[in-house]
Amino acid sequence: MVTPILFARYPDAPSLAAADPDGLEEIIHSTGFFRSKARNLIGMAQAVMGPFGGEVPTRREDLVTLPGVGRKTANVVRTVAFELPGLPVDTHVGRLALRLGLTTETDPVKVELELNRLIPRREHGAFSLRLILHGRRTCVARSPRCGECGLADFCPSVTGGSTSTRAR
Repeated sequence: MVTPILFARYPDAPSLAAADPDGLEEIIHSTGFFRSKARNLIGMAQAVMGPFGGEVPTRREDLVTLPGVGRKTANVVRTVAFELPGLPVDTHVGRLALRLGLTTETDPVKVELELNRLIPRREHGAFSLRLILHGRRTCVARSPRCGECGLADFCPSVTGGSTSTRAR
């Protein structure tokens, strides 16, 4: 909801790097944590203008050096903006990977690394998005709709199979 206004006011890194924090906070207020986000957005734009010469880096190792950018965000940027491999692990991805027996890990980085070994690189971003959407629509946290699920036939949470072995 805020993206059209944000990008109209700050269409590039130089304009965002020079943004007035109060004006930026006003635009992103509805997103929550707006003060911290405004600080990070301005800091991120300044960092992009500095060591990266105005270009958003593509390497995960570089992206996570930007203020407010963690591993999940770096993976989203890589997959969405650059069409590069990256497997963002949010709460839905982590929860479904456990339910489906794809991992026994709960740490998002460990989940990502295990899923990376199971999923072809070119499919990382799409796989993550599919799990996120499935987790929002069907396999919801508190009351999964297993009767409506196309994965129910082989889901260990439904079939009673072991969730401690990864799919092979």
